[in-house]
Amino acid sequence: PRSTRAVTLFPCATRFRSVGGAAFRVVALSVAAVMACAGVVTGPLAPADPGNVTATVLRVVDGDTIDIRDDVRGRLRIRVLGIDTPETKKPGYTVGCWGPQATQFAEENLLGQRVAFVQDPTQDMTDRYGRTLAYLEKADGWNYSVEAARAGTARSYVYGDNPVSLYSQIFDAEQQARAMQRGLWGPPCFGETNSFPR
Repeated sequence: PRSTRAVTLFPCATRFRSVGGAAFRVVALSVAAVMACAGVVTGPLAPADPGNVTATVLRVVDGDTIDIRDDVRGRLRIRVLGIDTPETKKPGYTVGCWGPQATQFAEENLLGQRVAFVQDPTQDMTDRYGRTLAYLEKADGWNYSVEAARAGTARSYVYGDNPVSLYSQIFDAEQQARAMQRGLWGPPCFGETNSFPR
């Protein structure tokens, strides 16, 4: 499947409603609703150029955190954009339902592979932990964020009300997994993957 890049044409209009006589701004938590009112247009995003496939996957920390060695920048810890997987290594917390399977999916599809790490101009370069924020793509255009969501090992994720460029594609893949009750959407999790303090 071809990747797409979402482009926002105009900001979503603010809506108000009256509650107890006072007007309150309604903030939509559903990113799908935000995207719908934002006027999103999608266009093709070319597969990773083989010349940009400059990194080797060294280690899978968990389903959304991957260590790579880039030919130019050296060793980097990547926080994969657009997805969130159940916790497996959060200190003091239980392992989330389907967390080990999400890690296994990443290992089976990425470990030892040559990839491009693709940063998104709509997102920061790094997170507060110093991890590089990027997608991981193979030379044929296979995008880990989209395929992890399609496999049901990850859910679409938006940080700080700022969807990634590939949000609609990741969300669509997640909806396919939900409909088929694939991965974390089926038994025994049924979408409940929270970790809890020990």
